[in-house]
Amino acid sequence: MNAFFEKISNFWKKVGDVFFAFLKKYDWIILLAVISIVGLVLRIALFDKRTGDFNSFLNKWYTLYYDNGFKALGQNIGDYTPAYNYYLWFISLFRIEPGSDQLVHAIKIYSVFFDYVLSVFCGLIVYHITNKDKVKSILTYGLVLFGITIFLNSALWGQCDAIYATFVVMSFYFFMTKHHRTSAIMLSVAFAFKLQTIFIIPFFVVMFLRRKVNLKYLVWIPIVYIIFALPACIAADNFFVRLGEILTVYFNQSVNSYKQLALNCSTLYSLIFTNFKSEDYISAFSVPFALVSIGIFIYFIYRSKEEFDDNMLVKIFVFFVMLTPFVLPHMHDRYYYIADAAIMIYVVLNPKKFYLGIMAIITSMIGYMVYLWNVPFINVVPQEQNDPTKALSFRFGAILYLIVICIIAYDIFKILYPKIVEKKQLETEATAEEVNETNEEKSEE
Repeated sequence: MNAFFEKISNFWKKVGDVFFAFLKKYDWIILLAVISIVGLVLRIALFDKRTGDFNSFLNKWYTLYYDNGFKALGQNIGDYTPAYNYYLWFISLFRIEPGSDQLVHAIKIYSVFFDYVLSVFCGLIVYHITNKDKVKSILTYGLVLFGITIFLNSALWGQCDAIYATFVVMSFYFFMTKHHRTSAIMLSVAFAFKLQTIFIIPFFVVMFLRRKVNLKYLVWIPIVYIIFALPACIAADNFFVRLGEILTVYFNQSVNSYKQLALNCSTLYSLIFTNFKSEDYISAFSVPFALVSIGIFIYFIYRSKEEFDDNMLVKIFVFFVMLTPFVLPHMHDRYYYIADAAIMIYVVLNPKKFYLGIMAIITSMIGYMVYLWNVPFINVVPQEQNDPTKALSFRFGAILYLIVICIIAYDIFKILYPKIVEKKQLETEATAEEVNETNEEKSEE
């Protein structure tokens, strides 16, 4: 009997040894799997939820494809490029009933897929910079995947911001790893989906001025854009009229869609103007002001004599995808999406500044809360009486975001202009010493 129990004991010991050897060898894969599964369960729990955007736009657009098939792509449905509409047409082939839960799920699955791709590439950026540090890479993957605005955007709201944002991050990753042609193609794909791709353009302007980007890669932007446009043009009664509509869609979005300086978004203009209120007299000056503001930072970053390592590239990338929507007018609640993912890369690489990630996400979340639930930021900011736009919440968010931008800017400039920063620090210390000496003399008297 003792021999039998000993065999059983040895057997379980061997099983344990094999299990822990496997765990030690593949622990990072197991951790990734657990994070991914939990992230998916979280999203599935939100899949049945519907928002006004589904009822007012997505369902109506889908119904046109459901009723008219491929031919509907030839119509100017919504004020978007056809890139996302191809997916709506594709799922209509499965004859999913308009307005059904299955349609809601199908729309959200597409965005959720890109949630994961986005998280992977954010992790790969950290993996590259940290010389293959798996812990920090997995942490980045998890932070992006569980970013509250990331999963609410796709799984609850049913929006498609994850798509263009993924290609923007991929473009940055391939640029950083010296695959410039692939970077240009990814940027072009992002632009074919959303105009908000322009938030990364100041980064590439700096790289061009530093002779890190060859202008020949710009040819990919019109090529890819037209490739995406071709099926819709073929489906149209008039090929060239439809092509003209697609080529001018971003211009029409910029000029004709919105006049308000801020739309459920904590931007520079939220500090002064009321959310969703049209301010025509200042709107005309806001774009030149934004371009000049961005241009000043481009100039000073470009003029630095310091070399840009990969860490600096990340800081500049994060800085511009935050600054650009902050100073541009007519920004919406979801326009900090790229920054919401990028800031996670920054805080993992700069853990002492983890609070910047919290502040940035709070700012972005304020817009989500107002749109999705019509509530201010957890009533932290007292609202003006009878203020349906929650203007003070957006002012609070704008202050938070401005602080984050200033801290990251200082982080960049203290490296790019170390002598100037050091000189300022010495002057500050000298002034402080003079004040102390004066105080001591007064106390002695």
